[in-house]
Amino acid sequence: MQETSSAINSVYEDTKDFLIIGLTGRTGSGCTTTAQKLCGDEFNIPTDGYDGLTRNELKKHQIIKKYLDGVDWIPFYKIEASGLITYQLLQLSKSEFIAYFSSQTFGNPLSQKEASNLFSALESIRKKNLTARNKHHIQEHEIDTFFDFHFIDIPELTKIIHSRLGKAKFTQFYQRAGDNVRASGRANDQNFNPEQLFNFPKHLNFLIKLAHKKARTNNVPCRIVIDAIRNPYEAFYLKRRYANFYLVSINTTNTERLRSLREYRKLTDDEIKTLDNKEYPEKISGAKKFVVQNIQECIEVSDIHIHNSKISEYTQNDLVSQLAWYVTLMMHPGLVMPTSIENCMQIAYTAKQSSGCISRQVGAVVTDESYSVKAIGWNSTPQGQLPCLLRSAEDLIHDRNKSDFSEYELTNPTFRKALASKYSNLIATNKSSNRNFSFCFKSIQNEIEGEKNQVHTRALHAEENAFLQISKHGGQKLLGGVLFTTASPCELCAKKAYQLGFKKIIYIDPYPGIATQHILSAGKNKPELELFRGAVGRAFYQLYQPLMPYKDEMELIFDIPSFENPEKPSKSILKKENAALLEANKTLQMEIDSLRLIVSGRQP
Repeated sequence: MQETSSAINSVYEDTKDFLIIGLTGRTGSGCTTTAQKLCGDEFNIPTDGYDGLTRNELKKHQIIKKYLDGVDWIPFYKIEASGLITYQLLQLSKSEFIAYFSSQTFGNPLSQKEASNLFSALESIRKKNLTARNKHHIQEHEIDTFFDFHFIDIPELTKIIHSRLGKAKFTQFYQRAGDNVRASGRANDQNFNPEQLFNFPKHLNFLIKLAHKKARTNNVPCRIVIDAIRNPYEAFYLKRRYANFYLVSINTTNTERLRSLREYRKLTDDEIKTLDNKEYPEKISGAKKFVVQNIQECIEVSDIHIHNSKISEYTQNDLVSQLAWYVTLMMHPGLVMPTSIENCMQIAYTAKQSSGCISRQVGAVVTDESYSVKAIGWNSTPQGQLPCLLRSAEDLIHDRNKSDFSEYELTNPTFRKALASKYSNLIATNKSSNRNFSFCFKSIQNEIEGEKNQVHTRALHAEENAFLQISKHGGQKLLGGVLFTTASPCELCAKKAYQLGFKKIIYIDPYPGIATQHILSAGKNKPELELFRGAVGRAFYQLYQPLMPYKDEMELIFDIPSFENPEKPSKSILKKENAALLEANKTLQMEIDSLRLIVSGRQP
């Protein structure tokens, strides 16, 4: 029993001893609070979970609580994105530092004297750990020095800078420095250098390895939380390198987020507007995709979504309960099954991969009130038409594969001229490219008209595609059903969902434009909007797929009798009995061989 129990522990050792959680979400949603919970000395899980749990989910919560209460809680190491920026600011010379903070490109820069005083406040730690600042390859005897610098000194420096600048200026200077680092690898240089594209995640990778070495030195599990990831390519970099890395989005309703920003962070409406434009830009193009903050896409590619209701800033039972659920499953996959909501959203998440849209892939699922799936949809062209991903501007310009295109695209001179001006030089200068030159009809037509008209899209939206699948195949009752969408319903789809009588819409993107305020909040029998909480994509399988059948795990750990036959002895008892029988058989065989020798006369 001891051997098999040790073997089971070894199987789960990697998942228990080394895991990384990257947090993402808009300012005010609760990322910092979440990091504080994970880094605390205790993790007090509420016995009854939180309001709204079904009977089955409450039972799962109790299993999670029992498991996590039974293990020693090890606080997470915290890596702060602001600390990475502080580190980069420390790389600047005094003149560069003063020039950056006193630059007139900022709306409210520091004076040169203020910038010089700020530099002086950091100078003692700059000199104290010059080696730790400039060296990324460390020896065993240097671990403590490096760890103290990056995990103690840097956060303290960040607090000093924050207190000196104040919240508004701190955010302004640090967001610009963060963009600069992503662009050029330097806090004061905004010129894009593709060789420095992964400067941020490479630094994160160094800190993860440093924390891992420190944990091994202390002989404790290494669990890390990153507060917070703001660009999706930073998450992709870490996902490719660590199987136990999970990107977790912390979401709350926009009403609660704004309340938090105004009441707790004391931000003005103008400051909030500036912050929102920075974190949730309407359109990002070119090199800026790799440089600027893009919280919306970070949320889209998140592995786990947690809804922080912020009902109480003191208890936060829902936040703690959800964290406990997923941290436990990271440590012990398959301990409980997914929720019905997770199952349905995972189907929608899988369906979106079938989308041929080159702008954004969305999946949707329609269920009855019991979460029985009735239809699945994704945004793509009507059946029989070629999706945009599979069409080529090169073919249209050279009049090839004409059946791929509409009569309008083939014959309208204004459209063909606009397409040619956009793609001809691109195609000519990239003749050796192995890429398909897909194009978006809507974008080109809107450029011609000078409009932003959604009616020109070739694709059906995922939600309406799901609705149409039902009527296409005979029709079913949708009144009182549930709509799942991996994004959030636009105004057009929101109206259709309202008309069909859905009682609930569950969505991932927590900030769905004006569809909520304008369409779904008016009238009678309006559908309930619910932010999705759960795991999707690869995390769904990693967290819920057990490493072995639970029955086998129980037998191996506790050496219990067979479930099929309670009278049947356990495996260890059978093993001992078999060993005794083999030994007795061996002794008997020796006696028989001896008698044979005596009878044959070959032994005196």
